[in-house]
Amino acid sequence: MTTASLDLKSRVDEFLRWFQALEAKDQEELMGLVYNEHKVRDVVRAFSAMPVEQRKAVFQRLGLPNELLTRIPPPASEAAGDVEVEWQEWDSTRTA
Repeated sequence: MTTASLDLKSRVDEFLRWFQALEAKDQEELMGLVYNEHKVRDVVRAFSAMPVEQRKAVFQRLGLPNELLTRIPPPASEAAGDVEVEWQEWDSTRTA
């Protein structure tokens, strides 16, 4: 094992000990947050892999604000591999 993998393994072990020490309701809430974040990142990756015209068509059909289009990296972007996601509550009263 390399030093980096040993460091990661020790960090994972430490995290798991911390997680297991939490109350069950906190564990459940944290798992839900992580799962939701993972789903959001998957959606962003899927959109970032689409050609721009297809992405625009999907956004229009779903009624998503056009401002979101500028926040997703273009298909050829190197940033598509590690996507920054900023979570905001959805405001359905705003129009595109």
